[in-house]
Amino acid sequence: MTDLTRIALPTGVELDVQLAGAEDAPAVILLHGFPESHRTWRGIVPDLARDHRVVAPDQRGYARSSKPPAVADYAPDRIVGDLLALADHLGIERFTLVGRHDAVVAGEIGD
Repeated sequence: MTDLTRIALPTGVELDVQLAGAEDAPAVILLHGFPESHRTWRGIVPDLARDHRVVAPDQRGYARSSKPPAVADYAPDRIVGDLLALADHLGIERFTLVGRHDAVVAGEIGD
């Protein structure tokens, strides 16, 4: 089983997050797809962690992370807010974003 860190965000949710690699290494945030979890990335995290700071959250509504009740709580801007708050919490100013089929989220962050 993967060790997860529970992180409370100012967006009102708590996310379980897999963290790996050195804190001073270039950061990469891995976003799972639907209906997956951080475990989607289990095959590549060890390799990435050799020279990256890896952050693989269970996004809101997945696994044991918070599950807000309203449909509006899952809008792309809310998910983007979680990811930016997570990066802020971890002191990450710049990161590479890797996703499965959450291209909408990646596009929102890139704007």
